[in-house]
Amino acid sequence: MASASPRRLIEEIKVNIAYRWFVGLSLTDPVPHHSTFSQNRRRRFGQSDVYQEIFDEIVLQAIQHGLIDGKQLFSDSTFLKANASKSKFKKQKVTVTPKDYMVELEKAIDEDRIQHGKDPLKKNK
Repeated sequence: MASASPRRLIEEIKVNIAYRWFVGLSLTDPVPHHSTFSQNRRRRFGQSDVYQEIFDEIVLQAIQHGLIDGKQLFSDSTFLKANASKSKFKKQKVTVTPKDYMVELEKAIDEDRIQHGKDPLKKNK
């Protein structure tokens, strides 16, 4: 799986024993809610760049082994309006690091939320 949303990850953990092993769950342990993973990323690891370093290293190794070419980045639309169509994808070349891209993406999400009368997402300090 090249990229996964927290919801997709939870579905994989429910049915894939290797995923359960990786996250430390036995076959009978309950699977956490999908928001647990995204909230940990934002809250627990928000003060650290270890999450980003791990991600960057995985991407670099995948490029080195020819699994990906590193020229395109696809992201799910977790925080975007729900009227997105799965049949309409927009390919876009990204020439920034994944970390820079995430900063830019979070800024765009906040701008969109403000335009729609919502508060920006809470940032970790």
